Amino acid sequence: MRWLVLFSSCNLIFAQRILQQRTYGGSLADVLVRAFSDTSGYWLVGHTYSRDGLLSRKGYDADLWVVRTDKQGELLWHACYGGKGNEELTDALLLPDGGLVLVGWTDSPELSHGKKDALIVCTDPLGKVRWMQSVGGTGNDMAQGVGLHVDNTLWVVGQIGSRDSVWNPEPLGGIDGWLLRFSLKGGLLGHQVFGGSENDYLRLVIPFSSDTVWLVGASDSRDGMIQNPLGKMDIWLVEVDRQGVFRRSWNFGGSDFEEPYSWIRSPEGEIWVAGTSFSPAVASYGRADGVIWRLQSEGLAHAAWSGGGTGDEGLNRLLLTSEGDWLVAGMTSSRNGLIPGLAGLYDAWVLRWNAQKDTLLFCYTFGGKDVDSWIAAFPLGGGSYLGAGTTASPGTQLGLRTYGSADFWLVWWQPDTTLPPPPLLFSPTILVGYVAMDKPPSSAQLFFRSAEGKLLDSLIVDTTGFFRWTVPDTLQGEVRVSVHATGYVWKELSLRPRKGRENRLDIFLERIKPGIRMPLFYVHFDKGSAKLLPESEGQLEEMVRFLRAHPSVRLELAGHTDGTSLPESEIQLSRARALAVRDYLVAQGFAKERFTIVGYGKARPIADNTTPEGQRRNRRVEFRLLAW
Repeated sequence: MRWLVLFSSCNLIFAQRILQQRTYGGSLADVLVRAFSDTSGYWLVGHTYSRDGLLSRKGYDADLWVVRTDKQGELLWHACYGGKGNEELTDALLLPDGGLVLVGWTDSPELSHGKKDALIVCTDPLGKVRWMQSVGGTGNDMAQGVGLHVDNTLWVVGQIGSRDSVWNPEPLGGIDGWLLRFSLKGGLLGHQVFGGSENDYLRLVIPFSSDTVWLVGASDSRDGMIQNPLGKMDIWLVEVDRQGVFRRSWNFGGSDFEEPYSWIRSPEGEIWVAGTSFSPAVASYGRADGVIWRLQSEGLAHAAWSGGGTGDEGLNRLLLTSEGDWLVAGMTSSRNGLIPGLAGLYDAWVLRWNAQKDTLLFCYTFGGKDVDSWIAAFPLGGGSYLGAGTTASPGTQLGLRTYGSADFWLVWWQPDTTLPPPPLLFSPTILVGYVAMDKPPSSAQLFFRSAEGKLLDSLIVDTTGFFRWTVPDTLQGEVRVSVHATGYVWKELSLRPRKGRENRLDIFLERIKPGIRMPLFYVHFDKGSAKLLPESEGQLEEMVRFLRAHPSVRLELAGHTDGTSLPESEIQLSRARALAVRDYLVAQGFAKERFTIVGYGKARPIADNTTPEGQRRNRRVEFRLLAW
């Protein structure tokens, strides 16, 4: 055991005890891209250029490489996949049966149809290839992400630069976002292309519900399927149905560059995305900060946390601990701000953040004099953790044996959770951003409420869409924001502003059209009850405002339950909840004929019904636009 001592900019000492380290590789570069943990040990997945050390490959270039270890890091087996050229990994998926899906690209002549092809390899739990597919045209095409839909189909996303009639018959831009859908046996089920006239790609696959999938990447286009461009390169979310057919898209970020790297779903059903931002209103510490965005089903996103120093940071992987904190792994080149110390060009970076209190529980860096990064961190119990990534630093700097210019790297460690006192905050807390629409109206109006639904303030924005609002110092907890504009569906979201900071919030409004759905997340019911709770009134007031501004709108009101009532009463209870909302609206003067009632019971959950918060979110009413 040894202690790694780091010095912070405020002259406090932080230390983490290194329990054990291991590296895996050969004399050339071996890059870890994904890591998984199960009851037996760890899966380390990346690519290798080495032909010695642990590797005994032939004289090919890069291959995909899978390393399987036990819980102590002892090598159980490893395997390479590829052809006579280069293969590099971009993402991987651990299947429920212990098999792997590896995705990336290949330029091997016996595999590729052009310059680069998307490569998909499916293995069994012992690394044997079940099937392999290379897909592409004459240009540069690659897979960058993979996910498993609830119907057990594999969704592979990336980018396509080929302009062939088969895969991209009508190219939208220089590089387009690309979706491939496969069966678990490797059969191609379909493919779609998305984007605008510039460069767009997709990296994350988020199965939002049984009939809705979110595909997340980045875009610098300002036309085509891009509806609300914000900066030089935005994070771009594409919503499709279960067949991959385009429904809508929206951007979030700031005025400069953003990139997404990972996502996770909380037990409450919320989607969180981690990545990097270069935009000043988001990256407030330095040139580029690590950022965690909170996404909501209405097409809204805000930066729930950002941090770093005056250098560059990126967050590679999010994990939710059993205590409800976020464990985040990434890399940093900063020597100040939140960074307690820097040993080299880039260091591995890990932090643990409590979102409810917006509090860092710890924040550490690891590494030597060169480039080091972590792509995952796992809690091990007993107060210890495992960090997984790549090190290019000499072993003498790290206190272990290294193989070559870059190795797979595991670190078992324990933290010293002594943190410096939080800085005194004298700056006001600000919400700042844009209301974006495909065709700006004369104005839009924002309404701000407390978490309990009490109206705090309102303001009108002009055709530029810009707004800036100072959060009252007395307000604790979350702020609810509602946005209205004539001809557009109103949006409502909640966020917990970071105190003493500018909080960037960009809101994209969709034009009213039949079929659009919106959950009334702030309309609450007790278990087994269809009685509207008092805190529901705030959102219902906003619904009244929307309906009065659009007298020709007709709605379907759909009720839902959490599955904890008697099975024979679920449908009846869900209908009763929808009727409770209708009766409230009728009491405000609206004709009963404007509303159609339906109850789905427990058939369409949007959150985990095993948790109290998930059950609360599932006890809901949604509306769907029927006519306009």
